Amino acid sequence: MKNKYFFVILTVLLALVPMTAFGRHLPAAGAVYAMSNAPEGNEVVVFERNFRGRLTLSDSYATAGLGSGGGIDALGSQGSLILSANHRWLIAVNAGSNDISVFHVGRHDLDLVGNFDSGGNFPTSLALHRNLLYVLNADPGGETPNITGFTLNRHGVLTPLPGSTRSLGPGGFHQVGFNPRGDSLVVTQGDPNGVNAILVFGVDEDGMPDAAATVSPSAGVVPFGFIFDWRGHLIVAEAGSGAVSSYDIQENNSLAVIEASVPNGNTATCWIAGTWFGSVFTANTGSDNISSYKVKAGDGTLRLTDAIAATGNKPIDMATTASGFYLYVLNAADGSVGAFRISPFGFLQDLGTVKGLPLLYAQGIAVR
Repeated sequence: MKNKYFFVILTVLLALVPMTAFGRHLPAAGAVYAMSNAPEGNEVVVFERNFRGRLTLSDSYATAGLGSGGGIDALGSQGSLILSANHRWLIAVNAGSNDISVFHVGRHDLDLVGNFDSGGNFPTSLALHRNLLYVLNADPGGETPNITGFTLNRHGVLTPLPGSTRSLGPGGFHQVGFNPRGDSLVVTQGDPNGVNAILVFGVDEDGMPDAAATVSPSAGVVPFGFIFDWRGHLIVAEAGSGAVSSYDIQENNSLAVIEASVPNGNTATCWIAGTWFGSVFTANTGSDNISSYKVKAGDGTLRLTDAIAATGNKPIDMATTASGFYLYVLNAADGSVGAFRISPFGFLQDLGTVKGLPLLYAQGIAVR
């Protein structure tokens, strides 16, 4: 906890230092990673991030796998590109070749460790808790969507977890994710003309999920991306409702609704990101904008703070820094990443955009 506050104070002080103190350019503070999802060869594109949150296009690294190609939101998911908590490993899905790529993260580069079969068709979303990884194999239009588990060792090698695969049945599945304790695994299922549900698997100490999920109805239409606040409340974006709902996971893995479908007045509210101080943001792809909410840590209740906190160009995947001071958004229509400074009250200051990704089918974003 002390380290977190030290980092926040350091970031504030650096933000106040004049640019001239560092010469013409500020030194690198980290990086933003996004995925090309190109069908001829998937790549991770790296944007260097300075201490004021602004980005510079840096380099790209082949995943040695194939993306899906297609149109905007080709993967139909959140969490297709993730970083480990210690920022040592970057993990990407290759939906076109049904495998997963693991990179070792260096200070200024990425080193591909290897590619690993995803255990199903069309991997779209990843969840990592310590050394336990689960992948959502969405198999759109097929009959075999599943989640499959792996262990990640200290060399970045993934080993399939025997007996961990769980079939999900037909339907549109959008994200897999762990709760903060790692003892629940959540999957969103959303279809405007079909089932709208949230699945929860209990996870035992060996990393094995329940034989079958506990299925709870979604409060709104097409539950898509989700996050957890620091108290473990589940916060879900609803693509069909243009809204956000919050839930408590009960001991029996059913969901208790805390706040049902708080609307933002926009369309295609698919992706969601948040900060440790309770600011929550949604990418509203159909409305070309971003909304901001506030979640109350004590009880998980939600409040819309700004229906149009910022604008974008078909904004999709989004991520915040660990400090909670910056938000980065992938704009699918022009292949750019937008940068925003977050105030303690959740307001956004536009820091500009940087291009460098393919148009339309680029997807996935992670920040260190």
